[in-house]
Amino acid sequence: MTQPEAVFFDCDGTLVDSEVICSRAYVHMFREFGITLDLDEIFKRFKGVKLYEIIDTINAEYGVNLDKATLEPVYRDEVARLFDTELEVISGAQALLDAVSVPMCVVSNGPVSKMQHSLGKTAMLHHFPERLYSGYDIQRWKPDPALMLHAAKAMNVNVENCILVDDSSAGAQSGIAAGMEVFYFCADPHNKPNRTSEGDDVYPPRRAT
Repeated sequence: MTQPEAVFFDCDGTLVDSEVICSRAYVHMFREFGITLDLDEIFKRFKGVKLYEIIDTINAEYGVNLDKATLEPVYRDEVARLFDTELEVISGAQALLDAVSVPMCVVSNGPVSKMQHSLGKTAMLHHFPERLYSGYDIQRWKPDPALMLHAAKAMNVNVENCILVDDSSAGAQSGIAAGMEVFYFCADPHNKPNRTSEGDDVYPPRRAT
């Protein structure tokens, strides 16, 4: 690929340093309903995973049936509170967005309202006019490639001629399955690359073959 038609960015952990914040909100949400979870474990297990899937997993593991519609507002309110007080930009993200000369969009498993909040709070929202694409829009989430295909169609670009920048394995898998060039980005100090037993960094392949 010489010049990409567009660059797709994940939001949490790629543009804004929010992954640990979101994990703290998960812990808070479950604690409100009597389940105590370890923050580090939640971060490692559920980074980039959609909220409802996390609730389903915890319900199954703890033998409970917590209602998603009841839990979700607790999570969203805590995320909003933490975003307002603690959210920061990933180092270098603003400069990168300023330098990109092709169309850009954000593709996230989170709702559009969450993207608007975090990107507005960090003064990056103006880079993506009407180009925030959420798994909630189509009820399909990463690692399903459908979100990438949906965004490409909305932007009238060929998905295989686009680049995805994402910090989660689910996101990388989504882009690879869509035929995109994928940059698996690990700027978050809490988000270390996967490693082999010999200590080498392991990244997903950049493109499907």
